[in-house]
Order: sequence, then C-alpha cells, then structure tokens
Amino acid sequence: MTRALDPIDSKSAPRRAAALASLAIALVVTACGGGTATPTTALPTALTLVSAVPGATALPERSPTPQSSVPGATSTALTPSPSAAPWPIGRLVYGRFDARGVTPFTSNTDGTDERQLLPPHAEGPRWAPDGTKLSVVASNSQRLIFAGTVNPDGSDYVQFESTDPTLNLGCFAWSPDGTRLACEGWDDTDPTRNGIYTVRSTDGGDLIRITEAPEDRHDIPGDYTLDGSQIIFCRSNPEPDETGDDSHLMVVKLDGSDEHQLSDQPMGGGRLSPDGTTILTDSGSTLTLVPVGGGQATPIQIADAPNGIAFEGAWSVDGEWIVFSLHPSNAPHSDIYVMRKDGTDPRQVTHTPNADEEFADWAPAP
Repeated sequence: MTRALDPIDSKSAPRRAAALASLAIALVVTACGGGTATPTTALPTALTLVSAVPGATALPERSPTPQSSVPGATSTALTPSPSAAPWPIGRLVYGRFDARGVTPFTSNTDGTDERQLLPPHAEGPRWAPDGTKLSVVASNSQRLIFAGTVNPDGSDYVQFESTDPTLNLGCFAWSPDGTRLACEGWDDTDPTRNGIYTVRSTDGGDLIRITEAPEDRHDIPGDYTLDGSQIIFCRSNPEPDETGDDSHLMVVKLDGSDEHQLSDQPMGGGRLSPDGTTILTDSGSTLTLVPVGGGQATPIQIADAPNGIAFEGAWSVDGEWIVFSLHPSNAPHSDIYVMRKDGTDPRQVTHTPNADEEFADWAPAP
C-alpha cells in the first residue's frame, strides 16, 4: 500500500544538527551538519512511500529524470578556466533545497548529466560501499523519520517502516560491509532516548542502540572506521548558549564502550579518508582535517574563497579530492564544489542561485 504523506507539524520537532531541514520538519542545521547553512521551511510532502515489511511493494521502476541547471544561472565563484586540468572522475549525489522542498540529485563531478533521484522530500543521501544502492532519509507512513534505499538510477525505492512507534531514525552512515546503517535516533516524547542506533540496511530491522546522548544533546553519526568496529560521530548541542556552539567530534565502539572526544576544538561530525588516517569535518565556517587518533586539527584554506563558508565535505575514492558545500561571500545560496584535499583547484559543480545544495557524497569506484 502506498500513500502520499502530509507534512509533519514542525512545532513537534527539536532543532537538531542532523541536517534534516525540510524533510516535512522545519529544522536548523548546526555544526554537525554544516554550520551556517540556510534553514528551510517545511513544505507539503510529494514523495510516495512504501513499506519495507514483508509483502510490501516498492515503487515502480522509472527512468531517471534529467534536470538541467536553472536557466540563465551564472557561476558565483571559482569556475575553472578553460586551461584547467581535467575534472576528477566519479559520480556525486547531493540534496537540493528549493521551493519544492529538498530533492536528491546525482551528477558527474563537473555537474553534467544531472538527474533527479527521487521527488521531494528525501534527503541525506549516501552511497552504499559497493555503489549499488543509496540510502536516503524520509518520513514514512508512521509519520516517523527513517531511512530508505534506492538504486542509483532512481528505481526500486523502498522506505523502511519502524518497529518502534515513537523513535525517529535519521540514518546516514553505511558500515564498511554494507550490512548496517548508523542513525541519529531521537524521540520527541522522551529525550533520554536520544543517541546513535544501527539498523540492517536491507529493511531497517534489528535495531541496536550504541550511545546515550547527554541531556539536551544529539549524537549524529558521520562514518564508520575502516574495520567497522567504531563509529565517528558528532555530539551536538542544538541550542547553544551565548558562549557559542560546543559540538564535539567523538568516536565510540559498536558495543558502546570507549566513547571519547577526538579534539577539544568545537567541531561537527566527520567523514573518514579512504586510507583511514584522517577525518574530514567542519569547524566554524571551515572544513578541517583531524587525525583519526585525535590531535591537532588542520583547517583547509580554500584557494580564492577566503570568506566563504565551507561545510559537509566528503572524500573522493582515491582520497585526493573533496566534494563539499560552499556558501561564497558574494552569493545568496550554497552550491556544490570539488577541490583538491589541500584546498587548491576549487571548482563549482552546481549553479543554482535559487536553491541551497548540501549532503554531497562521492560514489565508490565502479
């Protein structure tokens, strides 16, 4: 059985750092999801969802819908010159916040062959380790936030149903073997349930709790370690006081033990480099590199964009490039960019002046 969903009352949702800004909930993105990203307003939901319980039927397969950039749009900054070196190889996925809501798209790294993956609202897209599926976060038929999966061409979309009647699960991080998803869990009726949970990636079942967030905090998963034994996450304060944000980069073992902070510097959640040595995270308005064992954080200085706000970075397959969102100082919105890991050779991927683009992720090698 399928149905169109009504928007959820935004008053019932906490301000969170999980970057679920217009997923039928009005939320404000903070340090774990991208610092100063522009909040969006809840809009009517147009996505038809299906249950992943036995006997459920997924959406009919369909051809992906090519989407071109906004007519007449111009680059805001950092467009490479004709003599620039070739673009890095790969496929990207990202979410676009515009008048329709938030919509996931895929494209080549240079912005060509852009295709809409699903209708609004579905966000937080992330590639599975083998590249055969993507996870997205959406509202299910129980009016809860939960994960779903879809093929890279937009076919075979399945939205998971929950066995828990009050627990929302924003699932972002795949385990290295592709069998589990790490999720931010929260219960609007019981804040003591806030924490990280994991579920099976095939149907959302086998719910396991990993962390217990302190009062008034949210734990946002960023990535697994290469051996799958630990989860890198952000412990966020969604409503910081006048002293400023005090979100921190953390790590925890899958059994919930050895939970500890990786840096004293306030920063968000992170993505692990392909070689497993470095975590790419956000600190203030800058992308930052942190050794996986903790230690000195190194901000990335982006060439020709000293005043831009960079956030939500992810690594290329070879670890030499980064895809990220950038809000240039001379632009009203954020777009997707790629650059070399040292901040050089930044290139603008999307050119959509009436939208914000976030949640970028780089597809695994084919």
